[in-house]
Amino acid sequence: MSRSRPGRKALRIKLDYVTLMLDIVNDRVKVVASQVYERECGVTLRELRLMRFIGAEPGLTLTRLIELTSLEKTLASKAITTLVRRDLVVRSVGEEDARQIRLELTDPGEAVVMRADPIGRFMEETFRGSLTEEEQAVFRRCLQKLTASGDELVANIERHLK
Repeated sequence: MSRSRPGRKALRIKLDYVTLMLDIVNDRVKVVASQVYERECGVTLRELRLMRFIGAEPGLTLTRLIELTSLEKTLASKAITTLVRRDLVVRSVGEEDARQIRLELTDPGEAVVMRADPIGRFMEETFRGSLTEEEQAVFRRCLQKLTASGDELVANIERHLK
């Protein structure tokens, strides 16, 4: 059994990884946003995100929804089942392919999304308020670049580890 020695020197290692910093910021903001949306709109942040994508693309499939949201299939499926039970989303069989289940908002579901939209816009505006407009534009471009380079990053890591 190994033990820590008293007086051990601190390791000189990197702690300010971009992914860690993004996670910390994201977690802080998500906690507040989730509380606000649950109180004001009666849905969780995850449910609202799914509903927003369904509202933006009526009739999309669960597979497409998972692609758009990068949510794990089981989590997305459970959330959709909850939204259907609450009459916020409706499932229907695809006209072209009966194996495809199409998703659409109900009228109450659309009302929830529309109620949440100004709240979300205000929270994002407030969150970004510490950045100048120029910094916001640069930050958005950087995030888009990092998002787009995800597959290349994975391939590079795998090559590096071989």
